Amino acid sequence: MQSSEFNLVASDGTFLIGRLWKPAGDAVAVICIVHGIGEHSGRYDQWAKLLCQQGFLIYSVDLRGHGKSEGRRGHIDYIGNYLDDIGSLIRLVKHNWDELPVFLYGHSMGGNLVLNFLLKKRQDFAGAVITSPWLRLVKPPSPFIQKAASFFDHFFPKMTFSTGIKSDELSSIPEQQKSSDTDKLMHHRISVRLFNELNRSAKEILEHPSRFSIPLFFAHGTSDVITDFSTTRQFSERVGDNAGFYGAKNARHELHCEPVADDLYFFLTSWIGDTLKTNSYAE
Repeated sequence: MQSSEFNLVASDGTFLIGRLWKPAGDAVAVICIVHGIGEHSGRYDQWAKLLCQQGFLIYSVDLRGHGKSEGRRGHIDYIGNYLDDIGSLIRLVKHNWDELPVFLYGHSMGGNLVLNFLLKKRQDFAGAVITSPWLRLVKPPSPFIQKAASFFDHFFPKMTFSTGIKSDELSSIPEQQKSSDTDKLMHHRISVRLFNELNRSAKEILEHPSRFSIPLFFAHGTSDVITDFSTTRQFSERVGDNAGFYGAKNARHELHCEPVADDLYFFLTSWIGDTLKTNSYAE
């Protein structure tokens, strides 16, 4: 297995840093990981290496304002900025590996973005994996605060506040908590504009479950105190036969950093394998 960083320039000229993990043998598919708010692609290093063992080629990119990429921490002008970052990554992958099936993989905010990308941009993928998506927050701001955020959006869109996310809400494993707390590339900010854009995006996704035509695999932990488990489960049911769902009992937000990671790995890789066979990608 080989891993490396690469440079990517978004359509508006924003300079992005991406990471690539190559399996030792021939790749059977490409998985493009879209990370959550405040984190970066490097946090998926161990998870990507595991997926490489199944012959998957893994790509990820630090979204603007995250990790090593350019941009104001925790702020975008419009949700389309993130979608353009994802689009730039997809174009690179499709150009280099046109013969391979491609899966999108979004975690938390990244789950929101992947679903939004599928709604608004393109769905020519083998499937998509969505873990702990931001579709509804467990503790959303009060209606008054949300109304105030809409007001400030017009005058102070770049004003940021703390996400309030704690490492013990991400994972129950002390080593994972320490890794999050000491990671200098992580941040804990979200701007008024970014919150409003993600909130609007989540509502739009929830209103259109029938528009997803490719296979989807949803996973969420029952003990997630950041994004709502029940909303994800219900949405997967509304999507219909195209969607599978794995509910991880007693798991927190970052399933791939929880004791259930082995189970998630089994169900996820099995689902991808079945999807490839069903759609005649396998030899």
